[in-house]
Amino acid sequence: MSSGTRNGDLLYVSDTNGKVYVYSYPVGKLVGTLVGFKGPGGLCSDRAGNIYVVDTPAVAVLKYAHGGRKPIEVLHVYGYYPQGCSVDATTGDLAVANYASNPQLGPGSVTIFRKGRGMGKSYQASSFNEYFFCSFDAKGNLYVDGTNAGTTQTEFAELPHGSASLIGITLKQNLGPYPGAVQWDGKYVALADATTNVLYRIKVTGSNGTVVGTSRFKGDHSNLLAQFWIAGNTIVVPYGIAKRMVKRIGFWPYPAGGAAAQSIRAPAGVAELFGATVSVAKN
Repeated sequence: MSSGTRNGDLLYVSDTNGKVYVYSYPVGKLVGTLVGFKGPGGLCSDRAGNIYVVDTPAVAVLKYAHGGRKPIEVLHVYGYYPQGCSVDATTGDLAVANYASNPQLGPGSVTIFRKGRGMGKSYQASSFNEYFFCSFDAKGNLYVDGTNAGTTQTEFAELPHGSASLIGITLKQNLGPYPGAVQWDGKYVALADATTNVLYRIKVTGSNGTVVGTSRFKGDHSNLLAQFWIAGNTIVVPYGIAKRMVKRIGFWPYPAGGAAAQSIRAPAGVAELFGATVSVAKN
């Protein structure tokens, strides 16, 4: 990690080859690489600038301080394979979406670590078999996506703040063949179709979800979008210019989409980029 990285905002991008690349943000200069993971997946960050790396094969989530070189805490998701994460800004709770308890059989769960510590408590919905990504809104409600056992069609649910049960949300539009990341954008829930270059903005009212807008990422041809990160008026998306080849990081206007305002080529030796998060430096 380059000296002085703690003083500015940082972009973290995971690579399934066991590395997490760290870039200055929004400049996009590579300033460090975190190593030692078995297979990092989703990333998230909290208001203090801490970063959480979901290491799926290790069934663990590792916490790093902003610009830190070594994990300051390791949380274990016993019995599940984690994929995505989110931190509740109101409580400091960490949510982890676990796609399966067994890669072939499922089912997965959503695990909540209170204050981001200790042993987590898991929640399940009868309609889900695999859980992929999750995101808290500003009030501490948690949204999660995934699929059921019979198809790859998107399943969507909410764990209301203080509730012990996931509530299924009926989407009034078919969102595509396979769900990708989900994130609260300050007003709506943003949810991507992993196999296309489309992101949907969803307004949730009770148990119903209505698409109120879409964003398209011109230039992506990977058919493999996994986890994006919304930072104000910019959305950061690992993407590819060829099918099943995710080796670039694009900065697109949000929610406008269209052509990328900036593109970064990953370092040599990259396998497949997966997730991204922006860590804001303390003032």
